Formats: sequence, C-alpha cells, structure tokens
Amino acid sequence: MRDAVRFTVLVGVAGIAFLVTAAVWVSTCSGATADTVACGAPQRALLALGAPGILLLGALRAFFRTYQGWRKRESFWAWQGAGWILLTLTLIVVAMSMPSLAGPTMFVL
Repeated sequence: MRDAVRFTVLVGVAGIAFLVTAAVWVSTCSGATADTVACGAPQRALLALGAPGILLLGALRAFFRTYQGWRKRESFWAWQGAGWILLTLTLIVVAMSMPSLAGPTMFVL
C-alpha cells in the first residue's frame, strides 16, 4: 500500500507542478511584447494537455499494476484506488484548466 500511495502523490505533484508552470507561462503571453513563437495556439494546446496527460499516464500505470497484482493473487486494492484517484484528478484538471490555458482560439473550428 505504501508504494501505491507514494506513486499517487508523486504523479499528482508532477501533474500539478506542470499545471502551475503552464499557467505561469501562459500568463506572460499577453501584451505587446508577447513572443508569438512561444505563445501560439499549438504551444498553448500542448501546455493545456500536459498536466492531464501526466495524470492520465499515471492512472493507466496504476491500473496496470492493479491487473498485475490481481493476476498474481496479491493485494491490488491500493493500486486500484490510486488509479481511480488519478483518473478523477485528470478529469478535474481537464475541466478546470483547458479553457483558461488553451484559450478560446483552440476551440474555434
């Protein structure tokens, strides 16, 4: 159980750290001196998808560890909980960060 908790905390911290870094980066993109190469639509989209990507990969890894534990007939409940926590955190980060980080230009067809 200790490994699952440690993994969840580390992946959560990595995802939130990326989210904070992306928010700081995007906050410098307004104004007349904004660098269009670093603040273009593709860069903003990658920044918006980075934190959810880290969290989703962590959730998938936790679910894989759940499956491995289940196949070996070991205790797997902690890893399953870690997977669900990370998956829920992924959805929360997507819902809250995408509009502010990606900006309205990302959703224009």
